[in-house]
Amino acid sequence: MMITDQKMHDFAHLIMHFRQQRGMSQGQLAQATRLSRTYIYHLESGQRANPSPHVVQNIARVLELQGDERERLYAAYTALTGQFVDYEPEGSTLLELGELASLLVRSTSYPAHSLDRLWYLSSWNDAATYLFEMENEITRSGERHLLDVVFDPHLRRRFHGWENLARRLVSDFQYHTRTMTHLPEYKTLLKGLRDLPEFRRIAAATYPSGRPAPSFAFQVQHSVLGRLTLRTATTVFSGASSYSMVSYVPGDQQTLRIYREQNWQPR
Repeated sequence: MMITDQKMHDFAHLIMHFRQQRGMSQGQLAQATRLSRTYIYHLESGQRANPSPHVVQNIARVLELQGDERERLYAAYTALTGQFVDYEPEGSTLLELGELASLLVRSTSYPAHSLDRLWYLSSWNDAATYLFEMENEITRSGERHLLDVVFDPHLRRRFHGWENLARRLVSDFQYHTRTMTHLPEYKTLLKGLRDLPEFRRIAAATYPSGRPAPSFAFQVQHSVLGRLTLRTATTVFSGASSYSMVSYVPGDQQTLRIYREQNWQPR
C-alpha cells in the first residue's frame, strides 16, 4: 500500500471507528452533520480525499470527540490533505454558547427562553416567566424540559387547545432529535417523558411528517392578561446546534395591544 493510500485509510478508518463507537449509522451521522449519506460513505471508503476543514470539524463536533480522539482525527486529516483544522479550546465551547444564549434571551423585549439540543429550557427572561406564569416553577424545579412543562398536569390548563399544541410539539421534538436517539442522555430523557400523564398516548400516535414549519401559533390563558395568541420565532445560532432561542411574538391585534401595554413591543 502506498503512503497516500495508507493516509487515506487512517483518516477513513478513524471516522468509521468513532461513528460505530457512538452507535451511529452513516445515515444518522449524515443527518446530524447536514451531509449526504453518500458523502459519509465516500469518506469512510476512502473515495473522497480532500474534505474541507469545516466538514472534519463538524464531524468531530457531532461525534463529540475530545482530547486524544479529536487530535487523532485532526492529525490524520492534516497528514492526508496538508490542511489544518482550526483549534477549538476544549471545554469552553458549550459554556460560551450557553452564556450567549442567556445573553440573547435576556436582551430581547419579547418573552423568550433558550433551548438546548435536547429541548431543555436553559434560560428565561422576565417577560417569558410572567407570560407563562412560571416564576414559582422555575425557582422550585430549576432546569426543566419543554415537554415536561407542557405535559405537567398543573400547567397544561394554561394552554388553550392543549391537545393540538402537545401533538405539534411532540412531532417537532421527534424530528429535531431524530439523530440523537442513540445518546444515553436521550434515552434517560425519553424514559422520564414516558412517565408523564398523556405523553405515551400522544407520542404513540404522533410521527414527524417532514421538516416542521419554522413558526406556529397557539393560545395561552393568563390569570391576569386573559387569553393571548402567540406565534413562535426561533433563532438558531450560526454555526452551532447546541442552543437556540425561542421568542413569542403577538399573533393577533388583541395580543399586540397587550404586548405594548407590557412594554414587550415598541409602540
